[in-house]
Amino acid sequence: MLVNLPMLMNLPIVVAGPLVDWLGRRADQKARLKATDDLSESPDDMLSDIGISRDDIETARWRSSRRVS
Repeated sequence: MLVNLPMLMNLPIVVAGPLVDWLGRRADQKARLKATDDLSESPDDMLSDIGISRDDIETARWRSSRRVS
């Protein structure tokens, strides 16, 4: 059986690139969702101090959850 070794050596790089990109995007997405959840549990006074409303939080959560699906 004739095997082309240089071709097999390049295969993991070709497959790993998109996988690494996807894992990075997924990690960012999970971090944003966690931050949104943490903000939604914050007191109203703190939210008004940073200039964000609960409606903004819920809108961000809804948009993020649509991207996950």
